[in-house]
Amino acid sequence: MSSFGAGRLHVYRLFGSFDLNMAVSENAAALFRSVRRVHLQNAREGWDDLTFQFGPRAYVYIDKDRIVGFAITPDEAEALAIKFATTCKQPAKSDVGGDYHLIQADASEITCHKVSLPLDTILTSETINFHYGSGSDVWHQGFMEKLRAKDRGLTLFEGSPGTGKTFYIRHVMGVLKESHRFYFIQTSNLKILSGVEFIRFWAEQHQRYSDRQFVVVLEDSDAALMTRGSDNRELVSAILNLTDGLLADFLRLHIICTVNCTASDIDPALMRPGRLLCHRIFGRLDYAQALRLAESLGRKLSRAADYSLAEVFADHEKQEVKRPPIGFAS
Repeated sequence: MSSFGAGRLHVYRLFGSFDLNMAVSENAAALFRSVRRVHLQNAREGWDDLTFQFGPRAYVYIDKDRIVGFAITPDEAEALAIKFATTCKQPAKSDVGGDYHLIQADASEITCHKVSLPLDTILTSETINFHYGSGSDVWHQGFMEKLRAKDRGLTLFEGSPGTGKTFYIRHVMGVLKESHRFYFIQTSNLKILSGVEFIRFWAEQHQRYSDRQFVVVLEDSDAALMTRGSDNRELVSAILNLTDGLLADFLRLHIICTVNCTASDIDPALMRPGRLLCHRIFGRLDYAQALRLAESLGRKLSRAADYSLAEVFADHEKQEVKRPPIGFAS
């Protein structure tokens, strides 16, 4: 700012995915300011943001998601950013599916780290029916329409472990990767939902990615959704505020929760029509369905009443567990 003073200043912002190491390597002589982040726990370090100077009033700022050109005319600012992008733009990957951003919080800030998913996490209609039962592809298309049409609300995926809730969410991330931006919060980090810094984080994300709809995934979030008590009152209230009301108007978040408990255990306020966009129960496959899926995978199954997806993929053979009798010998 001191370089431009009260003179002309024009800014051009270019959003994408950029390699900061490559930016330094290709423009080392112009590096003017830098911030490096170091994590002491795992000794991982990397560039956080960089500023390059290419003239008395010609600067480029870059972080992993954007390049910003500063110059005395709009055309010069645009040319600076676009030219700089050619030196550090990450190549498009055609062999990946969707992606999500892992949200992490420390004492001072909330950050997120991108996680890419393999291409085979995007399923065909036939595969969806194999995994979740006949007609599931029709339900899926309806759910996609709802997610595209509404930018806030709550979706609840209920089912016992291994029934494919997370497997399906990975597919959704791939289908909507061009229009939506997905975030994942670990169960141990759910307390950030009620923090002031959480609102600040989303305000910044919306500013950076104004063309995207935001989806937050909470896995195994039973404790945060069950009927309010002394141990979870704050979390339930936070999710209520995030999915409906005035705060929801500002944040515009859709929250997808997976739970192992039943809907009857969920706080009734979360199940209210208008807030709850979708509630789907992921059940176990009956033997005929499981057998069709196993045969499509080239596997065999022993006869049993039902199977979870995890058991089919693990080529699981159900066996009766024989336990020794308990008691006193006569």
